Amino acid sequence: MFTGWYVPFKLNRPLESAERHAALPFHPQPGVIPDTYGSLIHFNSTYTDFIDRKDRLRGMVSTTAGLVGIIVAIIMGAFSIGLFMVDLLQGNDVLINMAFSILFLLMVIGFIWFTWSRQLKKDMFTYTHYPIRFNRKTRKVYVFRHNGPNGVLTVPWDEVFWHIGRGMQQKYLCDVRGHVMDGVRVKDTFAVGQYFDDGQIGRIQATWEFIRRYMEEGPETVAEHPLDRLIDKSVTPSWTNCYLWVGASMGPSFVALRYVLFPLFYPIVGLLTLGRWLTLNSCKDPVWPPEVEAECQVEPNDPNRWEEPSYLWEFANRPGVVERNEERMRQQSENLKG
Repeated sequence: MFTGWYVPFKLNRPLESAERHAALPFHPQPGVIPDTYGSLIHFNSTYTDFIDRKDRLRGMVSTTAGLVGIIVAIIMGAFSIGLFMVDLLQGNDVLINMAFSILFLLMVIGFIWFTWSRQLKKDMFTYTHYPIRFNRKTRKVYVFRHNGPNGVLTVPWDEVFWHIGRGMQQKYLCDVRGHVMDGVRVKDTFAVGQYFDDGQIGRIQATWEFIRRYMEEGPETVAEHPLDRLIDKSVTPSWTNCYLWVGASMGPSFVALRYVLFPLFYPIVGLLTLGRWLTLNSCKDPVWPPEVEAECQVEPNDPNRWEEPSYLWEFANRPGVVERNEERMRQQSENLKG
């Protein structure tokens, strides 16, 4: 799950044979309907922006557990100091208690440092999201890393080796992945959009087909139906967005049992929502450098500028949208089976 984030991509290596066999095509994929599955955040005639692979896990279980662990450790550390102060005021033999308190405090400090350095600092006080931009006019891909010098990887679209990437620990997790090559060696790597298990590899193909059509055929070709011209994803770090994302991450089976398991369901959802909200609100917005913005100017009356939601799945309330989504997924499934 943490490939390319907690666990860095392997670089400065030759291309693997499995990656060659997983290369994504630049020709149309028969039966694949373009879709972004919650990965798209901006769309117009000049460029389109996607979130990167780690967006799904931002502020979720690992970060929330780390935050809770640090809070508990601080409370226990304060309690240890309090006990020592009571012994000191009562004139008790404090040497043993002092030694114990110092040892315990060192353990608390070590735990906090370990949790922060190995996990929290990669998620909190960073950026609300890490966009990847496809500019069809300049035929460039911009990968946001940080605000500041050399904070954006810029690479020509035609020079990226695109393939279906797999997780480094969980091999069954797949994503749209790009390698920047230096001859036959992998110089840099990034992943675009949501990841899915290999039982849903059709979603990876659909995401790629959306990107491929946009860059190769134009913005008018990515939506096969007027109701497909919608953006689901909102990157605003609001409580509503965090709650909706956590609820969706629980999975339909768990959500269906929420009234039966409400003593368990709602505390978990509430805690994870709080963890994601705290994480994203500790972060700042990504800012593209001026030279990128200069290359990505959008016409004022661009007919292909898609409306952006103020919260996740806002447009699902519009007439026909849910039915069209169900129809598209059914067609996608039938086409891939055929």
